[in-house]
Amino acid sequence: MGRFRRTLDTAKASWAVLQHDRELAVLPILGAIASLGVIAAIGIPIWLSTDGIDDGGSSTGSEPMLWIGGIIILFAITVITVFFNAAVVSGARERFSGGDPTISSAIKGAFSRLHVIVPWAILALTVGMVLRAIQSSDNALTRIVGSLLDMAWGVLTFLVVPILVVEQTGPFSSVRRSGELLKQTWGENLIAQVGFGIIGLVAAIPGILIFALGASAGGVGAVVGIGIGVVWIALVSVVISTLTAIFQMALYLYATTGQVPMGFESSGINDTFHERSQGPLMRGFGGGGLGGGGLGGRRF
Repeated sequence: MGRFRRTLDTAKASWAVLQHDRELAVLPILGAIASLGVIAAIGIPIWLSTDGIDDGGSSTGSEPMLWIGGIIILFAITVITVFFNAAVVSGARERFSGGDPTISSAIKGAFSRLHVIVPWAILALTVGMVLRAIQSSDNALTRIVGSLLDMAWGVLTFLVVPILVVEQTGPFSSVRRSGELLKQTWGENLIAQVGFGIIGLVAAIPGILIFALGASAGGVGAVVGIGIGVVWIALVSVVISTLTAIFQMALYLYATTGQVPMGFESSGINDTFHERSQGPLMRGFGGGGLGGGGLGGRRF
C-alpha cells in the first residue's frame, strides 16, 4: 500500500507541473504527427516502388528495399521519439529552474542536444532490435530471458534522456551515468515505471470499453465508438508519457543535487527521496510554488 501511495504522490506532483505547463503535453502529440509524416513520406513511396501492392512485398526484388525502408523508418521514428521526449524533459528542467517553458523553448532545448540524441537513438534502436529478436524466439525460456533483459534495460536507461539534456554525454557514457544514478534511485525508478504504467492502464479502461462497444455496434455507432476510444487511449498515452518525462527530470535533479524539486517536496514524495539520501536533504529551490514565478530559483 505504501508503494501504491508513493506512485500516486509521484503522479500528483508531476500532474501539478503539467497543469502549470500544459503546453508540454503538446510535444508528444507533435512527435506522433512527425512519426506519421515519416511513415507516409518514406514508407508509401517505397511500397509503391516495389511489388508490395501486387504480392504483399514477398518477391525477391522488393524484399531488400522494404527491409532498408523499414530500418530507415524505425530509425527516424526512434530519433523523433527521443527528440520530443528530450523536449519535454528540457521544458521540465526550465520550469524547475524557475523559468516558464514554451513549446518553442522546449524544442530549441532538444534541438541543441541533437548531437547526442542521434547517437543515443542509434544505440537504443540497436539494443531494442536485439531484444525483440530474443523475445520472438520459439524457445519459451529464451523469450522469458528476453523480457527480463528488456525490463532491465528500461530500468538501467530510465535517466538517460535527462542526462543527454543536462550533461550532453555520448550514448555509452549516458548509459553508464544512468546506471550510477540508479544505485541511489532504484526504488523511485521502479515505482515510476510500474506505477505510471498501471495508472495509464486504469485511465485507458474507459477508452478500451468504448472502443469494444463501438466495434460490436456496427454502422455509424462503430465509427463513433472506435473513434472516441482511439482518441481517449491516445490522450492517456500522451499524458502518461509527459508525466513520466517530468518525473525523470525531477528524479535526475534529486539524484545529482540532493534537492527535491519544488512541487514535489510537499506531495509526500520527499519521504521516498529521503530514504535514498546519504545525508541531510536540501529541500526546494526557493519560494514561489507552482504559481507566479515558477518552481524555484536555482538553475541547472
